[in-house]
Amino acid sequence: MNIQKSAIEDVFEYANFCKDDVILYLGGRIDDDKLYSPSYASFLNNKISDLKPNKIICHNHWYAKKYYQKGILSSDTKIDMIFVYYRYLVSGNLQTINHDDYQDHRDWMRLLIQKNPNIVYTMYISEGIKPCSVSIDKNWFTADYDFKNVKYLCVNRQYSPSSILGVDIGHGNDTRNGSDGFTMLTNLINYGFKNINVLGFSAFGSDEDMSYHSTYNCNGDSRFEGRKLFDLKTSEDLKAESDILKYWDKNKVINNVENHAKLLHCIGKI
Repeated sequence: MNIQKSAIEDVFEYANFCKDDVILYLGGRIDDDKLYSPSYASFLNNKISDLKPNKIICHNHWYAKKYYQKGILSSDTKIDMIFVYYRYLVSGNLQTINHDDYQDHRDWMRLLIQKNPNIVYTMYISEGIKPCSVSIDKNWFTADYDFKNVKYLCVNRQYSPSSILGVDIGHGNDTRNGSDGFTMLTNLINYGFKNINVLGFSAFGSDEDMSYHSTYNCNGDSRFEGRKLFDLKTSEDLKAESDILKYWDKNKVINNVENHAKLLHCIGKI
């Protein structure tokens, strides 16, 4: 089945997202099991309950799995939209800490639909060839799923820190690639959402201690294998992103639901 390319504003309009909605965007930091102890997960679950988001977006359905399994999301919580990189969706070749954690990611596509039959799967391509349409396999979804809820869009993941902020916070103005989660977050900001809350993003700044983070196990890929988050050898500048996220949080462009002191306490570092 082919899905035609949409504009991002049309996707949000289709999904009934309003600019005044309380948006909760769940990112890929959840991939690191060391960072989300049961006590910290309980803390975050309570924070979400207090937040009462109108709309929940999760970056990838394989990460959504962990949000439920760790209890950060209650079992009856509905995710409204999934952002998923199209080529990862097709291949199942995921850039994760432990690939074996996600062998059941097709099952989780269907499980998320069971939790919310109207969930919108938004596939994107951020680099390389960006065709006018892409192909999906209906068997990835439940038999009764409305395929109008599958969307495809193209985004540009290039940015420069000084230009995106309007101020230099020490990372210069050279153009670089954003990580996928960061890229989609900038799209939410640029669209004009006024109440964006993030969880699962490294928004504590580039000086965050990596000693309590997990190393990647990526079957010999030298960009990831044996490395930790800020040491990955990819085109993304994750330290710059972390400082930008911290700046946005401080200046109320976004709200970071996570709490660094609470995290350290829960994992026994303070």
